[in-house]
Order: sequence, then C-alpha cells, then structure tokens
Amino acid sequence: SEIQTLKPNLIGPFAAAGMDRNPVAKNAGKFMTLAGFLDYAKASNISGILIGIEHAAYLATRGLDVVDAVSNALIKSGYDKETKQQVFIQSEDPPVLSAFKKFPKFNRVFEIEFDIRDVSKPSVVEIKEFANAVKLRRSSAAQVDGFYLTGFNAVVERLRDADIQVHVGVLKNEFMSLAFDYWADPMVEIATDTWSVLADGLVTEFPSTAAAYF
Repeated sequence: SEIQTLKPNLIGPFAAAGMDRNPVAKNAGKFMTLAGFLDYAKASNISGILIGIEHAAYLATRGLDVVDAVSNALIKSGYDKETKQQVFIQSEDPPVLSAFKKFPKFNRVFEIEFDIRDVSKPSVVEIKEFANAVKLRRSSAAQVDGFYLTGFNAVVERLRDADIQVHVGVLKNEFMSLAFDYWADPMVEIATDTWSVLADGLVTEFPSTAAAYF
C-alpha cells in the first residue's frame, strides 16, 4: 500500500530541543499495514495487542470508517475467536468503544488524556456502559508535589471498586537532565504503580524496562 513507501522518522520527547531518539536508527524500519501487524503479532509469543483509535469522527466525515476497518481486520485475522492473545481497543471516544461491544472477548479501554483526581459515581456508571478499563495519565494515579511523591488519588480506587481495570501511562526512561525526583527512576515508578496504586496495566515506551522489573 501507499503508506509502506514512506520513510519512517523516529521522534522522541525532546525533539523540540533538537535531541533525537537514537539518531543512528532514526529512519530504520518500515511501516506496516494493520493486517500485516496482526499477522506479525499472532505469529509471536506476546500475550496480547493494543490498538489505539483516534479521530474516528473526523475520519468518518472524510469517508473513512476506521472502526469498520479495524473490526474487519481483526475478524479476518481471527482475533474475534482468539483465546491465547488478548485484544485491547483504546480510545477517548465513547462511541468508538461502544462499537466494539459486539466483540465480548475484546477489552475496551477508555483513555482519559487529562489529569483527574477523583470520579463521581454517575461518571463511573456511565463509563461502565462502554468500557471495562480506563487508561489514566501518570499524574492522575499519583500525587506529586515539587517532584516528590506525596500520596495517591482516589480515582483509581473508585474505578477498581466498580470492577473497571486501571491502566497507567505513559512511563518513560528519557530525561534531558537527571533530576533526583519521583519521575526520574522508572523502577520506582513501576513498583509504585504495581504495589501501591494497584494498577492493572502499565503503558510504557520502554517495555524492556518493565520486563526487567517483572
């Protein structure tokens, strides 16, 4: 397809400062189609896949039904009947997640891309109508003041009490300068999210670090 003719450009969190992530491999690799990715994942020994869907409403106005395209690709690859690998569909758009309720084996993850400290009971009830998991920002799970960990927010407990899984992310290892604070030690953050926050899942840009911990 056309996208596979494009050259990848690896970016990092400090691109605005002129600092590339792994400059040697900046243009390495190639783009994959969704079908190719699903086949690649199914042939591996991973425990599951996560597909993030963004801007579905806008794409629909341009004649692109991304929800239908993803659904058909998953069915064609046999993931609707898959028993070994989990499927996570993540979106900040409730109608997108509702569209995947027809696949009872899929995990529907509601992404909240802003900081929250608590959540009301009516909001929890509403979330349960279209999602069985919520992805929170790192700063929503833990209270950090002056870069020191001071406590934990009630939102995680509220969601877990309603049998909604909580995922925390995105965890990172990269720093322009090493500060001696809570965010600067990825192992401490993983341990905190696992044993104190009691997160059900972690979203990280460095899976090897998470694998080394667990």
